[in-house]
Parts: sequence; structure tokens; C-alpha cells
Amino acid sequence: MKLTIKNIGTIKEAEIELSGLTVIAGENDSGKSTVGKLMFSIVKAISKYEDELEEGKEYKILKTIERIYFYNRRHFFGKSEFKELFHPKYFANEINQHGVKAMTSRVEFLEKHNLSNSRTDSLFQILEKTITENEDENTAKMNAFIKVINSEFSGIISNQNIKQDAHVKITESEETILAIKVKYEEFEEDTLYEFNQQDELYFNDSTIIETPMLLNFHESIRESKTAFESRITHNRRLGRAKIAFHIKDLEMKLRDSANNDYFYKPNDVYKKAKNTIKGTIKYRPQSNDFFYFKDNGQEHRMINVASGIKAFGMLQMLLVGEFINERSLIILDEPEVHLHPNWQLKFAELVTLLVKNGANILVTTHSPYMVEALERYTEKYKVEANFYLAKDGVIKSENNNDTLIKTFKKLSEPFAVFQDLKAQNL
Repeated sequence: MKLTIKNIGTIKEAEIELSGLTVIAGENDSGKSTVGKLMFSIVKAISKYEDELEEGKEYKILKTIERIYFYNRRHFFGKSEFKELFHPKYFANEINQHGVKAMTSRVEFLEKHNLSNSRTDSLFQILEKTITENEDENTAKMNAFIKVINSEFSGIISNQNIKQDAHVKITESEETILAIKVKYEEFEEDTLYEFNQQDELYFNDSTIIETPMLLNFHESIRESKTAFESRITHNRRLGRAKIAFHIKDLEMKLRDSANNDYFYKPNDVYKKAKNTIKGTIKYRPQSNDFFYFKDNGQEHRMINVASGIKAFGMLQMLLVGEFINERSLIILDEPEVHLHPNWQLKFAELVTLLVKNGANILVTTHSPYMVEALERYTEKYKVEANFYLAKDGVIKSENNNDTLIKTFKKLSEPFAVFQDLKAQNL
């Protein structure tokens, strides 16, 4: 599957093959993470558009019901019959059960009390249309994509330096699967004017792993709100912090892994991770917390566990929850940050073995240790991989050997500085 990007975030242009193992190396602010967040946004929008359809309809229905209720309430204060029929909670529940038929008794009630007029007739017509209409599928997906973009990119996805419209295309065997066009708006949120899906996307889920420190703050993350929560819920639970969708998505998956813990049969990758950290990390529902269970029988809460151990533990939990599979895209954003060099190598081996077992993984990194480890282990285990260097806003396909030579040269520049400093001190 090929991802083509033009003028997204800090990226001017990119062509990236996303299958098996994909590695994008580069300095900070070179566009590496943009690729991961973009793919996460696309996959989530397509996988959750049905929720967007349902939520959008429910929201419109509720708002129309509220307008009917408050318009007529002044005539029936204290009348229980009116409240039982027209209160938004009762009316909405009956619509969920009976659809348009739920309107009949309400219309008859107003006619009985001579309160049927052009205003109420118009509101009931709007309500009937909302209940019966079916929104265009691509429109629903576009609305879902806008929600994720607002969460992941704060609503601004186009390259603010180039100031031109942005384009995204996903193709397989030269056939277009998805085309997205975003209109650039100076000083404002971008306008999405095309989200055209022509065939099914291979990936049906995506997970971004950004920092193991998530395990320290999981309760706060759980209480926060994201773009995909119901608008009704947002209105009734004020004061909740907003958080990027990918963070809450990961926290929920890690907690959900506890539901499958009893049934999971550890594979070789899980066992290698366990051997590395001398134990396992699991969510304990009765304590509402994550614990590190050492092989020697000791238990530790996350606040007392090293970040590197947490990084391996998160992979363990995603395996237990079966969130790493052949149709999910796992995005590891700079996994080396919390790992010392030896563990970067061990982590790279686990990533390679996951891909060998059928997983699709995108790694973004600025560590020469991580890049070389992935190169060596893909050779050892005969796993195909695509390596890219993000530089000056461009991520383009080259021969892997040429890319790796340029990557090591770029990421090893600090060693040249050390040599200069050493020479100066002699």
C-alpha cells in the first residue's frame, strides 16, 4: 500500500510504502510523526464513521425534540401527561425503539389541546426527516476524519509554510483506494473538501505508541474527553480536559487487555519481552491500576517502574488484547526515547519478530542504534522492510542501501562534533 502526501504538516511531499515494517528516520520536526498521526486519523475515521453517523443523527434528533418540548412546555407546567410524552429523555428513548411511530401520540396530544400550528408542524417535519434520512457514507467518513484531525492536529493539517492546498492519496497496485483534499486557510482551521474512498482500506485499526509514561497518568487520561465522545456527553460533563484521541485510544486498549488475559497463550514475542524485563505488566481492574509483576514474585505500581520496562510491557498488553494483528497498523513514535542502547536492540528485535508474524508496523526514529538494529534483525529474520529518511520536508523512496547510508551519515553528525572537540583539546 502506497501513501502519497503533499503539503501536510511539515511535509512538502512524501511517497511511502506501508506494509510489513516501515522505518522513517530523521531529525526532530522533519515530518516523521506527521505520517503516523495522518495514517491513524485516516484509519480511525473510516473504522468509526458508523459511530459518527449514529451520533450525528441522535444529536440532531435530541436537539429537535428539545425545541418541541420547550416551545410547548409553557402550556403544560405541572401536567405529568405532557412531561411523560414530551420530555426529551422519554421521547428520545421511544424514537430509538419505534422510530417515526413515536411521533403519532405526540401530534395527537397537541391536536387534542388545539396547540397544533405551523411552528409545531415544521418541527415535527424536521424530526421525521432526521429520523428517516440516511446520510451519505463518504460525508460521514469525512466528518469523522475532521474530528480526528481536530484532535491530532488542532484542526490545521496543511503545511503552513507553503500555504497551498494539501493532498493525500492511498493506492494499491496503482488503483486509488482513497483520495483526500484539504483547502488551505490562512490563520484558520483547514477546510476538508474531498474525502473520496473508492475501495476498502486494508487496515481496520491503528494504534500509536508515543510514550510509556501514559501508564503513570492513565486515570487522568481515562477522565479526559476526546473528539469521538458524544456531543451530548460533552455538554453534561463540563470541565474535563481534552486529550489527543490516540492517547485515550491506547489507554483504553491497555485496560481492555485484562479481559483477555486468562485466555491468552503467550507467543515467542511475548516471552522474549518477558525475559527482557524479567516479568510482565498487566492491568488489575479491581485496583484500577497497572502493575509490574516480576518473575521473583514482587509487584510494583507504575510510579515505581522504569520507563523502559513500561515500553516492553505495553507491547505485552497489546499482544494479550490481540490489538496487534495483520490488519492493524501499529505506529511506534520514537520508541528509543526511553530505552538505553542495549534495550533499543532488544526492542528492535521484538518489532522485527512481530512483523515476521504478520504485523504491520511503522517506526519513526532519530536513533542510529534503532535504525541499524532494525536493519540487522530484518536481515537475520528475512523480513522485508522499507527505510526512509525524512529531510527538508521530503520523504521519498530510494534503494534501502542508499537510504541507510544517508541516514547513518545524518544521524551520526554529533560524533563528528565530538571528534572536532577532541581535536581542539589536543
